[in-house]
Amino acid sequence: MTIAPQTEAWLSDSWSRSQGAGLSETRLPQAVRLESDALAERHELYRKLIALVEQHALPLFHQLMAHTQSRLILSDNEGYVLRHWGVAQYSSKLANVALDIGVNWHEQHRGTNAIGTALTSKQAVSVIGEQHFIRQHRFMSCTATPIFSPTGEMLGAIDITSEQQRHSQQTLLLIASLAQQVETALLCHLPGSHYRIDLAEQASLIASGWQGIVVANAEGKILGCNPMAHKLLQSAKVGDDIRQYLGQQWHRPEQLLQHQSLHLKTQELVPSSRSHLVSQQIGVRFRDPQLERAWQQANKVVKRNIPLLVCGETGVGKEQFIKKLHHQSSRSQHPLVAVNCAALPSELVESELFGYQGGAFTGASRSGYLGKIRQADGGFLFLDEVGEMPLAAQARLLRVLQEREVVPVGSNHTFNVDIQVIAATHMNLASLVEKGLFRQDLYYRLNGLQVELPALRDRLDKARIIDKLHKRYRVAPQALCAELLARLLCYAWPGNLRQLDNVMQVACLLAEGDEVLAWHHLPDHMQQQLRVADHLLPIESVLEESQSKAGQSLNATINANVAALYQECQGNVSLCAKRLGISRNALYRKLKVLGLK
Repeated sequence: MTIAPQTEAWLSDSWSRSQGAGLSETRLPQAVRLESDALAERHELYRKLIALVEQHALPLFHQLMAHTQSRLILSDNEGYVLRHWGVAQYSSKLANVALDIGVNWHEQHRGTNAIGTALTSKQAVSVIGEQHFIRQHRFMSCTATPIFSPTGEMLGAIDITSEQQRHSQQTLLLIASLAQQVETALLCHLPGSHYRIDLAEQASLIASGWQGIVVANAEGKILGCNPMAHKLLQSAKVGDDIRQYLGQQWHRPEQLLQHQSLHLKTQELVPSSRSHLVSQQIGVRFRDPQLERAWQQANKVVKRNIPLLVCGETGVGKEQFIKKLHHQSSRSQHPLVAVNCAALPSELVESELFGYQGGAFTGASRSGYLGKIRQADGGFLFLDEVGEMPLAAQARLLRVLQEREVVPVGSNHTFNVDIQVIAATHMNLASLVEKGLFRQDLYYRLNGLQVELPALRDRLDKARIIDKLHKRYRVAPQALCAELLARLLCYAWPGNLRQLDNVMQVACLLAEGDEVLAWHHLPDHMQQQLRVADHLLPIESVLEESQSKAGQSLNATINANVAALYQECQGNVSLCAKRLGISRNALYRKLKVLGLK
């Protein structure tokens, strides 16, 4: 392939670098791969970044790319692949090019590719098909961008790789958005961070994703700013008092304030001890009976340090449920340490859980590693997706749970631990035990109490959840179309709360500036799934059924939307009915019930 004169400069430069590295277009280079011990050390070094990608970038990737044969890939700043998510198994073509954990994809080793070229050029790039330097890579579309720390250090790259989909400008925007989410999370996790201040020149941009963000400590000293905040505040630097830029009222939480030409909103990142005590006194209450019963039972066993097993479909909110338990418990001042058993390579499970002694294996840190279990001492050890833990690690974990002792890899020394163990899974552990895939003794050790969190489709407070998420993500005051609400209520939500949260976030973004969140604001693939609505009951029927199950919450939500829109339309029934997506006659009946007509 020759580079055409009109090709962008970054691509021409990348091909030149690839040729200068001695690579050949026609020969697949040998993979440069980390040994298992060096990979373990690399994972430990980047543990925080991996966790933040999983928490802040992965949900949106799943929402927008779940219907494609794509993977989200995270590399370190040298080009080594740290983690990947998405399609469970590569095709034979992708497997052959070694796009896997521990393999280096820097330009000097793999030629022009999105990860390596983004790291080298320090900018977002899409490398599509024939743009790859190595011929065997040209069946792929790859889009990547660097991730930078709050101090400007390049930490690595985040990439989307697809085999059957040609990437467009939208993919480039998506990868930039994912990186921005992670960089914001890194900013908010700075040591000592207490306040997050969002600011913009227009109030509507405060929650746009492109606003300025400043993080300050409890005394109001600036710890860090994102690039937009640097632009808006100009001379602001770390250590400055935020008051000199945003006035004396800057810290009034959750209120939209204005200081000179800037609009700002402050939120606490770390709850104060007083608010923590208040939340303990008030307690958490759920409006769904099954969820409330699970909550009350779980609190009782946690007080007695009895192991808890939390079951439920993927996306029902198991992690949030456990975080609330920790926050309400007597162990709240000690850590909640989460272990994703499904994400741990089998060769790293033992060192990750039990830690290792310095020099225990080649490449091990000289100072050793504490391990997740000892990190949780005094607090909660949360074993997420415990059903996918390798059998070899299950035996050692059982001993820890029985003896409350840990022996690190490469050590003969025993360490006592005091932990509350909570495991979570979407799998049927009893069935796995029968098949010999999960140890029976460990199952009974973890199963002090088992609670089942209901799927979203079975919850009686769906309307309240939809309304809450809409209010959270809408940029400005906005109504929710009654027809859309009815369709959302009738949908089965296989991805549960996680899927609904992502749909509402994206829909509100697409509806920015519109007075009503309506059907056409949903992503295309979501519209296709909801078109089962050919069988949808009329809105009035949905209201009746919901009222019989869960009281007046849904009716109140729709009534509020109708009344607000009717007034916004200044009594124009035709316009109001059109915006709501219902007939004029249906609107007349509703207005009559509300006493508005």
